[in-house]
Amino acid sequence: MREIREKITALAQAYADQLELYQKIGAVGAQEGELIEQGQLDRLLQALKEKEGLLKRAGEYEQQIRALQEQLVSHFGLSSFSLPQLKLAAPEYYQDDLAALHGVVSELVPVLERLEDQERKNEAALSAYLQRAQAQEAVQRKMAGRAYRKEGS
Repeated sequence: MREIREKITALAQAYADQLELYQKIGAVGAQEGELIEQGQLDRLLQALKEKEGLLKRAGEYEQQIRALQEQLVSHFGLSSFSLPQLKLAAPEYYQDDLAALHGVVSELVPVLERLEDQERKNEAALSAYLQRAQAQEAVQRKMAGRAYRKEGS
């Protein structure tokens, strides 16, 4: 019993640690949007490297989470990991631990949804920025070409 309770607690802690990382990723993502707006591409690259490191750490938690989920699935004889199924299969003495796990997961879901939305917006902003930069470059080339032709006449 204690071993399973420790696995549930470890799973909740892994999700909590992952949640903290995703919140940091969100802060970096907000900074990305500002840097794109300001055209500060050097600082944007630094922010992207920082985010990459945070995402890598979050991925490491994902491996730990999967292993713990598999152990719980096996212990309770479930076909796959599902909190509702786990709550139904687990005896009463695990319910408080499962409620704590559910609380962390329910905090994690909206953070992940916001990150996904933020990422889409940042990608769109960067794409628009690059299109403007290319259009501006094309205009400058045309103007330079005209000036060169006038000088050569």
